[in-house]
Amino acid sequence: MKKTLLASLIALLLCQFSMAETFLIGEEWTAEPAAPQKLVVACVGDSITYSHGASKRDATTYPAVLQKLLGDEWEVHNFGHNARTALDEGKEWNGQGGMGYRKSPNFAKSKECKPNYVIFMLGSNDSKKVNWEGNEETFKKNYAALVDEYLALDSKPVVVIGVSPYVQKDRWQITEAVVGGQIAPWQREFAKERGLPIVDIYELTKANEAGSYCDGIHPNDKGYALIAEAFAAKLRELAK
Repeated sequence: MKKTLLASLIALLLCQFSMAETFLIGEEWTAEPAAPQKLVVACVGDSITYSHGASKRDATTYPAVLQKLLGDEWEVHNFGHNARTALDEGKEWNGQGGMGYRKSPNFAKSKECKPNYVIFMLGSNDSKKVNWEGNEETFKKNYAALVDEYLALDSKPVVVIGVSPYVQKDRWQITEAVVGGQIAPWQREFAKERGLPIVDIYELTKANEAGSYCDGIHPNDKGYALIAEAFAAKLRELAK
């Protein structure tokens, strides 16, 4: 009788252990997989990145269109800031100082988002007479230092160089002579020397200038869509 009772207890314990094990294995097997981590893109630049001239900042700017084109697997942030320069001591056309992108609150935010990719498009405002004359070499050093700071982030982002857009009409001291003649060629050379991916927004906007500008400097919705498509194609290529 005692042996029979002991055997029954042992059988009951083994059964409960087996059921618990099956439950745990089953629970593990049916657990939902973790959501894939999104690829984060930081769009760094001036008013053309902020998207002055777009009809709706949350829908027709190049970063907003870029988000739509890339889809839910990507997370695109707009860190553009009006009138900003790569030159640390950049100025507005009227002489107002403090326009260096490094001094913008968006600079810190662009690093804090831990980007996988940084689209770097500064240079248009550096062409202004108050910034360019006598500061060409300083511009190059400051530009390179900003790029290097992004490259050194813990997230190890890929920095994509966006060549400064074509200047359809000189305004606010931003000139085609400097952008197209000096800044854009240097940006291409810089990207090549550093082995960085490049999207030639200058050539793109020059080839499609008709109906793509709102004021000769800033693109309109059509222009921003073209820029977004170009960056989307490059990012998809890099993410393969």
